[in-house]
Amino acid sequence: MKWLFRIFGVIIGLFLLSVFVGLFISSNLSVERSSEVYAIPEDVFPYLSDLESHAIWAPWQGPNNEDKYLVGGSDEGVGQQAVWTCDDEDCLPGMQEITVIQYPEFVQAELNLNGRPINATYALMGDENNDGSVTVLLKVDMEVGGFPYVQRLFKFQERKALSNRLDLALVQLETLLKADGMAD
Repeated sequence: MKWLFRIFGVIIGLFLLSVFVGLFISSNLSVERSSEVYAIPEDVFPYLSDLESHAIWAPWQGPNNEDKYLVGGSDEGVGQQAVWTCDDEDCLPGMQEITVIQYPEFVQAELNLNGRPINATYALMGDENNDGSVTVLLKVDMEVGGFPYVQRLFKFQERKALSNRLDLALVQLETLLKADGMAD
């Protein structure tokens, strides 16, 4: 019987230690990914600022879910909203609303993915490249875990998953731009 109390004591002790360590780890998670595309910023920007095109390239809904993707609110720009559901395991059901647009530099949006609030920035940096390319930047900011703070210990897994999603989205965006004749 003493061994049973010891096992429970060790489990509770490890949990409390995890809570204590997690308390001192930042809850903020920010992931940035960028890619160079040989295109004109004015040609690329509509793909970032119109949520209709996000159905094809955005990192959240995955492939084969375009029929479960609805856009509403404003026709384009600030206030435009998208909502989607999905069956694929690569998909994160949710919604997105554009909150800020600075033509042709960046778009900021608020997302809710599986009940988790996320801020996303889709940006173009063309002035820095002298070779005719434009840098497409995708940035995601989110909070990882409140009380009991244990999920903060696994922030590296969230970072890796988001990085993979953003990398895939950049590849899909470049493929879409080339298919539409907007990029070389």
